[in-house]
Amino acid sequence: MRQSGMLLLLATAIALSGCAAMRREEARDTGDLLVSAGFRPRPADTPERAQQLRTMPALKIVSGAKDGHVVYRYADPYSCECLYVGDEQAYHEYKRLALERELADERLEAAEAEENAAIDWTMWGPWWW
Repeated sequence: MRQSGMLLLLATAIALSGCAAMRREEARDTGDLLVSAGFRPRPADTPERAQQLRTMPALKIVSGAKDGHVVYRYADPYSCECLYVGDEQAYHEYKRLALERELADERLEAAEAEENAAIDWTMWGPWWW
């Protein structure tokens, strides 16, 4: 019984570390796009900022008003421990860049699938070998 509990604990730890790595990678990729679009990263370099960052929705763009202007924020507590801030122009540029990246990824997947379909797998023998 004790051994199965340890195995369950180990499996859970591995799964959680994999999820954390995926969140860091997602945050890093999105952060790169945000900066390219004109967002500015603001580090959580004080205890107050760090606490505020933890209370915000992580890895999600949220909008709000400041001084009569729309401001967009993206909290990244996983990769840079910062808050990305941008205006409407930066947000629209981010959306354009994100769509471009998505289309490029889809084209790559389609090309890989086409290439994979062209391979004669029978020359490698039966699939169960």
